[in-house]
Amino acid sequence: MVEVETFLKAVDGKFVRVEACRTPPPDSDYIEGAIRLSVDGLEVIGTEQWDYVDQLWCYIAEMVNKTQSSGYAETYFPDQPIKLSFRATGSRVLLTVKIGDEVKTASAASVEFLDAVKAAGVIFFRKMSELAPANSYAEALRVLSV
Repeated sequence: MVEVETFLKAVDGKFVRVEACRTPPPDSDYIEGAIRLSVDGLEVIGTEQWDYVDQLWCYIAEMVNKTQSSGYAETYFPDQPIKLSFRATGSRVLLTVKIGDEVKTASAASVEFLDAVKAAGVIFFRKMSELAPANSYAEALRVLSV
């Protein structure tokens, strides 16, 4: 089971699920938040790895596209030395996160993983289009809708 949730960091430092946010982020150029991604109950990334979440989602949208076309994609978080990679292996995707010396890996069925990531990304970008309309998320939405 693949679970993907997105959180925005509130002014008080707490994390709020993006779907529950009603007010624009304090700085639309640097939207702080986190993505919680779990595979079969193992949290691979979470709120401890918060960053500029809209930029991170743009990177992940491109990773989904590249994984589907070439079988491998990687990126670093926007403002942290955290490396995220997706590798297609047969009918599965191997997800790897490298945080310093720590490496977390998980494997999920390709269709389930990519569908879950795409769906969560679409939810995020649609909500951000409401909360930060000056930012354009049209290209990321297009990539995730393919």
